[in-house]
Amino acid sequence: MPKVNTVKIVNGESDEYNSTNQSPRKLNDSSGLSKKKSGNISRKGSFFIYKISKNDKKDVSFVNKKGEYIKGDEDASKITFRDFLNCPLEYHTNIIGTVLFILGSAFFLYPPLYISGCITFAIACASCLYSNFIGAINKEQRKKNEYYGFIHYIIGCIIFLLGSIYSCFENDIYSIITFIIGSLFFLWGSIMFLFSIKFSEIKNVDINILVVFFSNFIGGILFTVGSVFFFYPQLYDAACYLFIIGSIIFTLAVYFDYIIYINNNFTLDIV
Repeated sequence: MPKVNTVKIVNGESDEYNSTNQSPRKLNDSSGLSKKKSGNISRKGSFFIYKISKNDKKDVSFVNKKGEYIKGDEDASKITFRDFLNCPLEYHTNIIGTVLFILGSAFFLYPPLYISGCITFAIACASCLYSNFIGAINKEQRKKNEYYGFIHYIIGCIIFLLGSIYSCFENDIYSIITFIIGSLFFLWGSIMFLFSIKFSEIKNVDINILVVFFSNFIGGILFTVGSVFFFYPQLYDAACYLFIIGSIIFTLAVYFDYIIYINNNFTLDIV
């Protein structure tokens, strides 16, 4: 599942925490304003207030702590498709993985495409596995809960990958069990990311981060329930639809993960 970032507010300052680009990420790194070391640009969340002039909507201004306004071009802060393309590879593999989960889940609805669905799921798991592995080894990782979240996602991807390959040859109880266990690891991983939030300071957390975290949590629940439904033939179609909806929600989380990264690295460069 999408990997994600959290943000920690201390004395009015906002620090970036990497966490995972879906999904089963990439899934899924997302955060508020970034504060980076080793020669990277450092920014503090309370430094700038984005305002649009009522008289001239084409102009935007930033206010620093000294009360000084810094004029900028509104177009400079707009997110473009090129910004998405310029994001790190792990973001792209994460979005590819979640989209393939949607496609594979849809294939399961049609018996002639069942094997194609299993193969698609295997590719999706491998793609998301890479994204979460990059998130786990990221040296800027600061929170243990986020690290453990990535580990759970990685284990979930591996189990799903093995289960998808096994399902290409056997469609039995063991294939269902691998899906249940893999889904549980996705769910536990998303819960670990939620534990990294200080809910007493939730008003200070970037709304995009909350969307990523809770989307992964809801997606994990839907995958888990859907996997259990596979035990009951009469609920097979319902299970597939739960997987489709869960995959769409995972994809939504990755999209907001992109937005957070772009806001941290591209749109604020005008200041």
